[in-house]
This record gives sequence, C-alpha cells and structure tokens, in this order.
Amino acid sequence: MGKKNRNKSALNSEETTTEVHPRVTKQDLGVADGEEPALSKSCLSAGSDPYEVPFYSRQAAFALLWLLVYSFGMFTLPFAAFFGTRHILTHNFHIEGFANTCGSVLAAVLMVNVIIVLYALKGFKEAEEDAQEEKKRKEQAEGTAGDAKDESKKSK
Repeated sequence: MGKKNRNKSALNSEETTTEVHPRVTKQDLGVADGEEPALSKSCLSAGSDPYEVPFYSRQAAFALLWLLVYSFGMFTLPFAAFFGTRHILTHNFHIEGFANTCGSVLAAVLMVNVIIVLYALKGFKEAEEDAQEEKKRKEQAEGTAGDAKDESKKSK
C-alpha cells in the first residue's frame, strides 16, 4: 500500500491516533516519556471532517479570489468603457476628434474609480463581518465558561 493510500485510510479510520511526525520528537512537543501527545479539540471532535478546510484558510482563499476578480475587472472594464464610449460617441452621436477621446478617457477613469470604491466597500464589509464573528466567538466562549462555573458551583 502506498504512502498516499495509507494517509487516506488513516484519515478515514474511526480511531484517533497520536502518532507524531517522524521529524518531530516527543521532546519537541514537551511530552514526557510514557505519555502520549495531546490532540487538539478540533482533531478529537466527533463531527469534524478531516477534509474540511479551516476557517482562516477559507477566508484567505476567498480574499485571494476577490482580489483576482477585482484585478481582472480593473484590467478589462476600463478598456471596455473606453472603446465602448468611443464607439457610441462616434456612431450614435457623430462626435469625432478630441471630444470623443476626452469622453472615452473620462468613462475609463470613472470605471477605475467605481472598481476601487467597490473593492474598498467589500473590504469594509468583510472587516465588519470579522468583528461580528469575533464577538460571537467571545460570547460563546464566555457562555461555555459561565456554564462550567455554574456546574462546578452546583456540584459543591
């Protein structure tokens, strides 16, 4: 069985293993002899999917995706606005020469500014969403800590 297949079968197994990477020793992890290294809660949770992408990775991937989308728009849309305006001014309004060029350049510059404003608004919206998610996480953490304190008081 190849290394790739062994890793997939290990991920699909129901058992949780405490194997340490061959290059990482138990001393590096601060684990005494005879003890097993502790697994993180995310590894031990029953409902976690081993192929699930962590939140911060998803967030970074979407940030890069939107950067590429806006970069593509920044490159193509001003050209489309310039040549589209030039065509409309020439064929529909019969405007030629310097006025046609000025109108076309103005349309391209406005398009660049619209894209920049949309990108900035997207960033502000994401910052607000991140702040709200952080607030929810703190409230959940305080709620679970408060529940644990209440249970410890009841048990006494």
